[in-house]
Amino acid sequence: MLKQYSGLALFLLALLCRLPFLDAGYGEEFDAWSNVLNARLIAETGVYEVSRLPGHPLQEILYTGLWSLNQSAFFFNLWTALISALAVWAFYQILLLHQVERLWQWTLAFNFIPVFFVASTSSIDYNFALAFILLAYRSLLKGQYLWVGIFIGLATGFRISSLGFIAPFIVLLGFRNWRSYFTIALGAGLLSMLAYSLPFIHYGWAFLDFHKPPFPSWASVLYKLSIGIWGFPFLLFIAAAIIRLFRGFEAKEMAPHLKASRLLPFLVLVIALQLFVFLRLPFKAEFFIPAVPFVLILMAIYLPKGWSRWAAYSSLASLLIFGFDYENPWRGAEPGPAAFKFEAGGQTVFCDPVKGALRIDQEKRSVRSQTVDQSIEVLKKAPPSLVVAGWYWPELVFKYPQNHHLIDHYSSQAEIDSAREAGLRILYLPEIDAQNEIMEGHNLVHQNGQAVLSP
Repeated sequence: MLKQYSGLALFLLALLCRLPFLDAGYGEEFDAWSNVLNARLIAETGVYEVSRLPGHPLQEILYTGLWSLNQSAFFFNLWTALISALAVWAFYQILLLHQVERLWQWTLAFNFIPVFFVASTSSIDYNFALAFILLAYRSLLKGQYLWVGIFIGLATGFRISSLGFIAPFIVLLGFRNWRSYFTIALGAGLLSMLAYSLPFIHYGWAFLDFHKPPFPSWASVLYKLSIGIWGFPFLLFIAAAIIRLFRGFEAKEMAPHLKASRLLPFLVLVIALQLFVFLRLPFKAEFFIPAVPFVLILMAIYLPKGWSRWAAYSSLASLLIFGFDYENPWRGAEPGPAAFKFEAGGQTVFCDPVKGALRIDQEKRSVRSQTVDQSIEVLKKAPPSLVVAGWYWPELVFKYPQNHHLIDHYSSQAEIDSAREAGLRILYLPEIDAQNEIMEGHNLVHQNGQAVLSP
């Protein structure tokens, strides 16, 4: 009974420690603002459309419903904080079923992992899918196969890649439990098809397309896969843990319907599949979030129990200190006096010993919003123009709905030529002339346009 109350206490702790960080806009990410903008458009027009392909139908339906209740950033972000606290509770329950010692410390380590914590303060879908994946795994450990399918179906309705968790779940069950497979597939399949019937009705099979920007540099990929997920202190902890784990794994007790010998292959397969998914589209560290709790579960089960304390300490440290960011006056955090700088990928990168991932994210939100607000003041006085907004597009459109401009995400050569023929000026937000060239393959925005803001 005491352990059950401990799970509730961890849920409340996870929620409370996020509340102070929910009011700084809908998030630093393009997609966070895009999600809420899309909800507003659906609520106003009554016509469903995806926030971005292939669609995130349960997120889109939820946010459209929330829009009619309250439009504040705090309100929308609060739902992400609640579902993230539920993920923390589910993680604790999973460790309880695995009979892991020092549950609190490992659960706190998961709670404070930078990529997970920061995502939990934005209007974004990563942690919604993760919470249902963890609930599905908890149900699997309890032998509740229909609930496994239901939770996987719900996770898929938020992020379509969640359906891939069925494969490692089958590995953990073994390859002869055909009735269990059918039950899981039935629940997951029916709910997934029901959720994606909305984008299918409106887009046909084209809904399975997705945004494919140019592949980033490998330096950027490695950063996102390491410090971008774990932060610097916890990355050091992982390195030490890998060295320790190479010394051997002990067999662990499992639920009666599962075999302990399948546990390690299951965890390795989950992590490997999520690594594969990430490397196909390695644009955001957040794409690896589904693997994060399983990395910690592996360490919690197989590391000596004394490591749990250092996991919690290093995770919290990664959130609060030794944060990294690019120097950027338009959308970056401000390096403090103690920060040290170096060049990487043609940009100046800094590490600030007294600012962690959380504070850097909050500052980046503020700076980015200031850039959009300043741009709006300039655009109010400008004649009708084609405004190429790039990654500022959803926030700009959200904050400036009644405008006399043609605001575009990125502009093709044909769109630039058409705007010039119509007598429109070409304006672009900071850095978007160079980014438009990368995305569209021409430099007409730079040649014919003018920056909305000057350095």
